Amino acid sequence: MLRILKTKKNIFFMLLILMGQAVCAEPIVIRDYGGRDSGVPTKESMMQLAREMPAKPQAFDDTARYPIRSSLRPGYLDQPQKLRNPVKGVQPFFIISNDEFSRDWLEKNKHYLVKIGAQGLATNINNKSIFLELEKLAKPLPLVALPVDEIAQILTIEVYPVLVTGEEIAQ
Repeated sequence: MLRILKTKKNIFFMLLILMGQAVCAEPIVIRDYGGRDSGVPTKESMMQLAREMPAKPQAFDDTARYPIRSSLRPGYLDQPQKLRNPVKGVQPFFIISNDEFSRDWLEKNKHYLVKIGAQGLATNINNKSIFLELEKLAKPLPLVALPVDEIAQILTIEVYPVLVTGEEIAQ
């Protein structure tokens, strides 16, 4: 029994000695880039980049974005279309343009669109002044001008104005 206790004490002290050496050992190098840049920016490189940046931000000319085109056209949906894969909690959005039908639809549905927190997408916009008029009409709803062909293709829609929620596409 005494011999077993001495053996356990010896093992315990050996482990303490080994662990002490491991704590004091040099760090293990996991990856060595051989003096090459690792791709991680250093403080010096970030400071150099900041010095090279212009003092004032340059103005962005978003008039170059126009005209914004898509294959959608004004028209009616026969009936609301249920989405194949409904998604709960998705922010509703609507698609409109600068035509009379879209403007009337927006005015008639604005209260409901505000109530549900819908985001507006404007397409087929010729220039910035037309977009600004449409944006003014949509206030307080947020409106962004962009081509919507990919969205339309995914949702299989060909007309606007439409409202897309997490469950259906409707007018």
